[in-house]
Amino acid sequence: MRHMKTIVLSTLAGLLVLSSCKEPFRKSSNGLEYKIISDGKGETLKQNQYMQYHVKQLYQTGRKDSLLTDSRTSRGPMIEMVDSFSTPPQYYGILTQLRKGDSLVMRSLTDSIYAKSEVMPPMFKKGHYLVTTVKVINIFKTRAEADSANKAEIAVYRRIDSLKKLEKIKEDDVKLREYFKKNNIDVSKLQKAPRGTYVEIITPGEGPLIDTSMYPKTNYTGRKLEGEVFDSNTDPKFGHVDPFVVNLGSDPSMGYGIIEGWLEGLKLLQKGSKARFYIPSPLAYGENEPRLGPNAILIFDIEVLDVLTKDQAKAELKAANDRYAAKQKMYIDSLKKIREDSIMRSKGKAIDSSKK
Repeated sequence: MRHMKTIVLSTLAGLLVLSSCKEPFRKSSNGLEYKIISDGKGETLKQNQYMQYHVKQLYQTGRKDSLLTDSRTSRGPMIEMVDSFSTPPQYYGILTQLRKGDSLVMRSLTDSIYAKSEVMPPMFKKGHYLVTTVKVINIFKTRAEADSANKAEIAVYRRIDSLKKLEKIKEDDVKLREYFKKNNIDVSKLQKAPRGTYVEIITPGEGPLIDTSMYPKTNYTGRKLEGEVFDSNTDPKFGHVDPFVVNLGSDPSMGYGIIEGWLEGLKLLQKGSKARFYIPSPLAYGENEPRLGPNAILIFDIEVLDVLTKDQAKAELKAANDRYAAKQKMYIDSLKKIREDSIMRSKGKAIDSSKK
């Protein structure tokens, strides 16, 4: 549950104004303009009650309205407790006027929001408005009611998100097949994992197929479908040339988890395998990876150097952590030495100067 202040004062704050409503804006104590569209029915929101709401956000120039976010098309409705302790007084006074079904429209000039310490984003200009509209879906009197509703909404969101991912995998599959055709890659020689990762086995391995009880020790290079290499543990320029021990299970003490494309691709490999994974974006980093850009289809060249037991993997992880700690110590010691040398040189210069 996010705090209302973060929504109102977010750099993305803003929302679709109900232009059909002719009611004038009122002003709060801090200059925030607001109006409430209500039929006046039902009880108003009380101290320590929970508000379930949708929020849209808009940047308004007077000539053009730019929609920034909309909970209806993203994560779904939010639920938040309203209390006078954690909610700023100017917002608490507004929120406690709301009833189930009401809409709240708030707007602030960009000048006032960024007047003090915050740097105004380049897309925003002085004299324009950041507008937020909140639609109250429900009001809950107890935490138990709010938690129950929140769980139900999360379940709905996950179903919708799962369907969106399936559609995106289908779209990416078309792009991958175009890539295979353009690069003369024989699709009949590729294996397609259950969720949609294509696996090209370049060198077969030996022994059993990898499963979640195993810890494959790998070398890899990752690149975008367009060809740009973004990571590798065999190229020194990326700063980590140790083999990567993969945690296929759910034990966080055994290292970070991996993307779904790796998880299903590795299950088709054995010790000694060399392969190439073609991974649809939902099975890679999806929409929220700024370094790669949203919905990046990825290709990984993978070599399975060894397949370890859990005890062997623990020893490998400890050795890697020890090497990292030793490097960090060397770096810190070198900084201390540079600082000490600098102090000694300064003292020496001071003594020489006093002799003169």
